[in-house]
Amino acid sequence: MLGMNCIKGITSVRLIKIQKINYYYTCILVGTVFHFMGWETAFAQVETLSNNPSLSQSSLGQNSKSETDVEVEALYDKLDEDQKEKNQVVRKKEVQQSQKTKKINSLTDLVDLAPFTDVAVIQRKFLPHTGRFELSASGMVGLNNPFFNNFGGEARAAYYFHEKHGIEAQYMLFTNSQKTVTKNLEEKRDVLTSNLVTPKSYMGLAYKWAPVYGKITFLNVKIIPFDLFFTGGFGLTQTDKKQEPTFHLGSGQAFALSKSMAFRWDLVWNFYSAQVDATSGSGSTSSNHNDLFISLGVSFFVPEAGYR
Repeated sequence: MLGMNCIKGITSVRLIKIQKINYYYTCILVGTVFHFMGWETAFAQVETLSNNPSLSQSSLGQNSKSETDVEVEALYDKLDEDQKEKNQVVRKKEVQQSQKTKKINSLTDLVDLAPFTDVAVIQRKFLPHTGRFELSASGMVGLNNPFFNNFGGEARAAYYFHEKHGIEAQYMLFTNSQKTVTKNLEEKRDVLTSNLVTPKSYMGLAYKWAPVYGKITFLNVKIIPFDLFFTGGFGLTQTDKKQEPTFHLGSGQAFALSKSMAFRWDLVWNFYSAQVDATSGSGSTSSNHNDLFISLGVSFFVPEAGYR
């Protein structure tokens, strides 16, 4: 009996130790579940284990295995993303290095620029106007006088109170020479040309409006900014007889060579009513006239541009 009691006692001690060991393992597994699973899911799992201890080892083992697989897959995905980012960085550095050594000699070379890394920017406004004076000198030639060759020169001074708006003072001086048809009328037909009107000069004041700004390429080598402008105003035209009130219209372009200099062309149209000798030979009469000129010249802008 004593021997049997000893054996039972030893067996009970061993069972107690095994239960303690299983308890420790269970705590470790529960902690793992708390770590990898949501709190609500974890509490539900613990409650299930407590109600059914026989399932503790198998259930926790399966959940731990599935969570480990998910974590491993997430780790692989992160490694793939990191590798893609590294490849993009390396590619960007290679493109930047190649662009540093490549020179842009013409517009066609812009296609070699890498998108979102090297961007060719064209300035919004190369030749600023606001608060600046424009001083111009041009040569002129008449286009619509059938009897006289009209050549001359002009000087202009403009002030821009806005990027698109300004006031311009104009002075034009003309020389006139008879065309062959006019000489033939006098010499061979005995036709007097004193009733023909020839302008001597014009001076006036005009409003200048420059609504269009753009850029063009010259021989696919250089980008040239330009302004398209319009003028309208009033002045006086000096004819052979006297000064006549004149309505002025004009248009032209200015091609910027620098921030202080531009090449320009203008088309000028002046309308006025002039006194001419009557064809009957006595007295004078009034007739409407218009002079059309084209001019080429240069403009200088002051003061020096301090912005853009």
